[in-house]
Amino acid sequence: MVDTSLLCAGAQVMATRFDLAGGRNTWTRLVDATAPESLTSDEGSIIGTGRGRVYAYQVDEREMADGAGPLFTYTVSALAAGTGKVLWRTETADGQTASAPDGRQGGAVAVPEGVITSYGAQGEQYALLDTGTGEVRWKRPEPQGADNCLLRAAAERAYLICTTGRWEQDTARTTVSEIGTADGKLRWTVETKGAQDLLGRDGGSLVLAGAYSPGNGLTLLDLSSRRLTAVRVSAKQAEASGAHLRRGTVYFTRGSGGVSAVSPRTGRTLWDSNSTVEQQGPPAASATHVYFASPTGRVAALNVSTGKIEGTSAGRDDSGEPDNTSGAALTLVGDALYVPYGDRSVYTLDVRTL
Repeated sequence: MVDTSLLCAGAQVMATRFDLAGGRNTWTRLVDATAPESLTSDEGSIIGTGRGRVYAYQVDEREMADGAGPLFTYTVSALAAGTGKVLWRTETADGQTASAPDGRQGGAVAVPEGVITSYGAQGEQYALLDTGTGEVRWKRPEPQGADNCLLRAAAERAYLICTTGRWEQDTARTTVSEIGTADGKLRWTVETKGAQDLLGRDGGSLVLAGAYSPGNGLTLLDLSSRRLTAVRVSAKQAEASGAHLRRGTVYFTRGSGGVSAVSPRTGRTLWDSNSTVEQQGPPAASATHVYFASPTGRVAALNVSTGKIEGTSAGRDDSGEPDNTSGAALTLVGDALYVPYGDRSVYTLDVRTL
C-alpha cells in the first residue's frame, strides 16, 4: 500500500494499482508482455514502496541459440505510484542461472535509500539501486561458502541471511548480518544453528524461525547485545507450514486451517484454534482481531485474545481457479480489509460487518 492506493502483483503482472476509495484499477504493468503464459517466470512481485514509488521487477526470457535452455534478464523498475509511469529501470542479472529480484523469495528489499537486490549473472552479489536514479551505488559479493543467501528487511533496515548446509538439519548454520546502506558493508554478523529465516522485528529483537520447519522453535536476536536466545514452543507447532509475526505475536498456520498464537518472547501458546480457512496465507491483524483468507477469498476473523472465530466471509468463484496454493497476503486499512483471490482479483470488505 502507498498513499491512497493498493498495489498488487501476480500472474504476469509486475504491478497494478487499485484506488482504495472505489476499487478502480487505475493502471497495470505486465512482467513481460511478450512472454507466453506457460513460462514459469511470469509471476510478478512487488519489492516495496517509498517516496511515491513502487519498486517491482520484470523478466525477459529467451531461448539460448543452441536450444540448451532459457536465458533470463531481470530488471528492477521504479514506477510512479499514481500513474504507473516508469521512472527508471535497471538490469540486475542476465544469464541461465540468474536470480530474480523477488521480494517474497528474498531476492530484493526496499529501504529508504532505494532497493537492495541480488546482482550478477548468478546472483553472486548484492547491490543498492539509488531511489532517485536507479544507479548502482555499490555492490558487494555474497559471503563465500554460503549455499543460499536471502535479503530481508525489518524496521527500514536491511539484513543478509545466509545458510550453509541448509538441507542438513543437524549441521546447518545461518548467519544474520545487518547491511550498511551507505556502502554495503556488513555492520555485524551473528551465527545461529539450523536453517533460519527472518520473520520480523519485535521491540529490540529480530525474530527468526526455521526456514523449512517454522514450527520447531523460534530464535531471538537482541539488536543491542547481539545475544541469541532460543525460544521453545509447543511440540504441536512442528506441524506448522507457516509462521507470521504480527503486532508482537507469532501465528503458526497449518494447511488444514489450524492456527496457534505464540508469544515470541516466552514461546507460550496463547491460544490454539481452527480458523476453518484452509491453505490460509499471511494474515492481517488489528488490535482486536487477526484475519486469514484462503486462495478463493474465504475470510475468517479470530479474536486476538482468545482465538475464537467472530466472523467469516464466503469465498468467491468469479475469477477462475487461483494459481497460488495458499492465500495471498491481506491488507487492512482502518476497517477495510483487502482480499486478493482467484486469478488476479481483489475484493474489499468492512470488517465491522463480519
